[in-house]
Amino acid sequence: FAHDADPARMRDLPARAARAGVQVRLVDSAAARRQAPYDLVLIDVPCSGSGSWRRAPEAKWALTEARLDQLCRTQAALLDAAAPLVAPGGRLAYVTCSLLEAENQVQIATFLARTAGWQSLSGLRLTPLDGGDGFFLATLGRNI
Repeated sequence: FAHDADPARMRDLPARAARAGVQVRLVDSAAARRQAPYDLVLIDVPCSGSGSWRRAPEAKWALTEARLDQLCRTQAALLDAAAPLVAPGGRLAYVTCSLLEAENQVQIATFLARTAGWQSLSGLRLTPLDGGDGFFLATLGRNI
């Protein structure tokens, strides 16, 4: 299941999926919820983009405390909305292009503290020192 608030960003999904050998079926959000649960749900949440500030340094001046708080609330809401879509024994992958702990480690720790039946399986934090933009990935497992 793939969804983006901006449908134009999904236009090339069929071509990318074909290159990966993955079948794509278009459904609306309501149908996707009805077809749950899924073995894997990936959420690439809106974030500060702090992992790309080396390429766009002016963006760091646009991030205010209020904007970061708003982003963190949205991220938490998306985690909460995605969790019920995951099958028991399935995985939830949470991704940002942020290096900020509030959007990453703190967000995951808070989700695990408020949501029974989940565990952290793995995490990955890439920084610009790794040769690209900064990213964060946490993989959570839903208990059976």
